[in-house]
This record gives sequence, structure tokens and C-alpha cells, in this order.
Amino acid sequence: MQTAGKQKNKKYNVNRIRSGAVALCAALLLLLSGCGAASDGQAVRQQAALSGGALQDGQMSEMQMAEQQENGGSPTEEMAEPGEGQTPDGTLSVTFLDVGQGNAVLVEQSGAYMLIDGGNRDYSSFVVSYLKEQGVEELAYVIASHYDADHLNGVVGALHAFSCGQVLAPDYVTDTRVYESFERVIKEQDIALAYPAVGDTYTLGDASFTVVCPEVYDPKEDNDNSVGIRLVYGNTSFLICGDAGKAEEQAMLDSGVTLDSDVYLASHHGSEGSSSEAFMRAVSPTAVVVSAGAGNSYGHPTRTVLNRVKACGAALYRTDLQGTITVTSDGTSLSWSVDATKDYRDGDEVAAGAADTTGTSGTADTAGSAAQASSGGETAAGGTADVTGEYVLNTNTKKFHRSSCSSVAQMSPENKAAFSGSREELIAAGYDPCKRCNP
Repeated sequence: MQTAGKQKNKKYNVNRIRSGAVALCAALLLLLSGCGAASDGQAVRQQAALSGGALQDGQMSEMQMAEQQENGGSPTEEMAEPGEGQTPDGTLSVTFLDVGQGNAVLVEQSGAYMLIDGGNRDYSSFVVSYLKEQGVEELAYVIASHYDADHLNGVVGALHAFSCGQVLAPDYVTDTRVYESFERVIKEQDIALAYPAVGDTYTLGDASFTVVCPEVYDPKEDNDNSVGIRLVYGNTSFLICGDAGKAEEQAMLDSGVTLDSDVYLASHHGSEGSSSEAFMRAVSPTAVVVSAGAGNSYGHPTRTVLNRVKACGAALYRTDLQGTITVTSDGTSLSWSVDATKDYRDGDEVAAGAADTTGTSGTADTAGSAAQASSGGETAAGGTADVTGEYVLNTNTKKFHRSSCSSVAQMSPENKAAFSGSREELIAAGYDPCKRCNP
């Protein structure tokens, strides 16, 4: 599996080298012709962004070299990381699309676009339509954080609809139909594909982003194989890590990568298995965005994560309650398309139609107690709160799931078994809760 991935990487690296050479030649031609206007510099920057080349430690991109020559500097002089600490002209927009129970993020800077995930199949056409409405004609980058259907389906749709400079994806394989479709569109359209490593840095216009995970791949847990990035524009920053769970979060903490960010997209839709206390302290966000489906069956966002958002004093934004959300950066400050929500109901409470009792002064814990009291102690999942429930077991992997979990449909019939009882009994019997549905 790893060998095949590396072979594919070699193939596509040829395209990356070629595109980088084209960008460099374009920059040199501009310089030799005496074209030093700002508009020409912008053209060089956009071409470099579309080339999709990663910046290696201690090296400068073709864009950086061209810019230094433009400004009279030596191409060998040390430069700051693109976007970091600089005061750029223009703006960066980051849009968290409402794709139900999934993730899809559109980033734009100076006419260069990046799509991170694309939601599930039901929202694929919406994502394509939205991008066209924004004037997108080509994508400099597409990042498939990992290969779960609620992230990957819309990526496949976008790759069919738009030309793409480079796709970044994790280096593992699955046997799902959507993954087969993903591989097929990459091959058919000869799109440059890279499996990035932690520390790889890429440019998007005057912004840059650095890969922060995965440090290693887990063959048993796809979520912890998520490609995560820290996006920087001027003095503002964004952290987006797919469905990264606590194991991948700990790996990031141990690696020493920079995590501190103004805006954090809550990993795994605000599931209990993500956004640990230590991780939240390291990120120290001023705003947290949760991408989840209204009334989803997974309970996302969970009480635990909502409490942690409150504890760190971050403003809360939710696609399940507020729809598509855009935040714009001028390099110094952020502006939002909607006001932060004061609604701290968890996913189960929203699904059950529980009233919002938090207001501006209530606590998430109070809201949870009120919701359980009004429903007679029953949760939206159908069992007694935190005690018993109906679960589906995978007797092969020794994991248990909610009956509504997408993994259940992918199980082999011979490995599937029903269980009625407490999760504690299952854990005592050697079963682990599914990290996707958090039963």
C-alpha cells in the first residue's frame, strides 16, 4: 500500500517540477522585460500559487525568488515564511459551507482558490454550484483531508467540474466506491497528487499554509490519518484538521508544530473524541466553527466540546444552526458574515427540539440538564442517557456503533451483530466505541 503511494507520488512529482519550471520562466521573462509593476508581481504570485509547489525547510519558492529580485534583494537572502507576520494588501476569505453532516471549506486570496473537503454526496452539487457563483474557474489546491464519504464525495464532484493545480491527500487507501471515484478522476484528468508531510508549506496568493498532521498513519483509524493545515494570512491564522481524533491531536502536540490559531474548525464535527483539553489550550482560538448537520444522529457537537469552547472563551459559530459562514481577514483583524451564536445546545438537544435555555448567561451543562428533564431522561439516540442503548457490533474489528453510523452500512453481514445494553458492558467485553459516531 505504501509502495504504491510512493510510486504515484513520483509520477506526479514530474508534473510539479514542470509546473514550477513554467512559473520560474514566467517570472524571469517578466523581470528581463523590465515589467516591475505591482500587477506583474501579482501575476507571478498567482502563477506560483497555481504551480502547487511545497516549500522545503531552508528553501525559497520560485515566487519568493522572483519577488526578491523584483524588489532589488538577493535571492539568497533569508525570507520570512510567506504570509506570516507580513501586512498584506487585500483580503483572505474562508467560507465554511453548510453541507449537513460533513465538512467543506472554500479559501480565496487574490483570485486563487483552495477547496478543503466537499461534504457528502447529497451536497456535492451544492458545493459545485456555490463555487461557480463565487466565480471560481479553477482551483489552485484541493485538499482531501481523508477518505470518509462526508468529506470526499464533494471533492470528487469539484474535481470533475473545475481544473485543479494540485490535490493534497493522505497516503492510505480504502476499498470504498467514493475512493475509487477519487482515484479515477485524478488519473483521468492527470491531476498532480501529493501526499504531504508535516512541515510542508504551500502558498496561496499572499497566504500560506503548513501541514500539521498526520505525523504517522494508523491503519485501523482513518480519522487519525486526516491531513490538517494551519493557514496564515498576515497576523491571522486558521487551523483545519479534518476528523483528527485525540491520538492525532496528541501526535501534533508531541511534534511541536505551531498550533496557536485565531480560528479553529472543530475536528470531527465537534465529536467527543476530538478537541481535547490539551489540544484546545495549544490552539487557544478566539473563535471555533463547528460543521455539523442540523439534527444529526451523532449528537454533534457534543456537550464536552461545547464546554471546552466556553472554557477557552472562544466565540462559537455553527453551520447546523447558522448555515454557511464566511470569515474575512485583512491580515490584522477578522470579520464574520454572521454574529457568534449563544446557542450551546448539543446535537442531541437540537435533534430533539429542546428549547435553548442557555442565552448569554447560562451554561452548557444547565442546558443539557434541562433537555434531559424535558424528555424524561431519553436521548435522541433512543436510549437512557449515558446508560443503555441499541448498538451494532463489528465482531471482527471489536468496535460498536450507533445503528445510524455510516460504518454500519459498510460492514460485512457475517461481522455484524446487534446489542442492547450499556456501553460499559461492551467496553468491559473488549469492544471499543466507534470514533466516527461516538456511541
